[in-house]
Amino acid sequence: MLSFNIRGDDVEITDDLRNYVAEQMEQINRYFESDVNAVAHVNLFGFKNQDVKSEITIIFPFVLVRGEATASDYATSVKATIKKIKKQIDKYQGRINEQAKRNGNNKLFKETPTDTVQFKIKRKKRVPLKQMTSDEAILRMNLLDHDFYTFKDIDNETIDIVYRRKDGNYGLIVTES
Repeated sequence: MLSFNIRGDDVEITDDLRNYVAEQMEQINRYFESDVNAVAHVNLFGFKNQDVKSEITIIFPFVLVRGEATASDYATSVKATIKKIKKQIDKYQGRINEQAKRNGNNKLFKETPTDTVQFKIKRKKRVPLKQMTSDEAILRMNLLDHDFYTFKDIDNETIDIVYRRKDGNYGLIVTES
């Protein structure tokens, strides 16, 4: 059973909107085995240009499934996000169920006949892991014209990743052991 919570940022969550999201989430719920319990976090963001972004993250014990879409209205945005998640499930359900089995968990999805997606690593590259600040890592990433850069943080000794966001700013992923 898929339950969900909905949160709005500059968005009023009306009963009609909540009911619409529930209808759309039911499309995803059909994919799950009957004993699966999961929580979906639905976040809606309103922008000054009147666009609406929906983000849906479904949390399972060992994997997350996430989608997002931006459109001119809530219904279109939520519907597009659900469509992306359904596409991910269609594509990866076999692999996720295999992973569940290997980890001693029950399978998550009612499998439909699909070919299991094979991940092919085309190139392997070794890079030295240098100790530096996040500012220095961003500089090196930009000089290399990459979208991300992995480094060892000089202050806390963690292996971190800086990346270029779609909005032109930067993000930092800090790893935990």
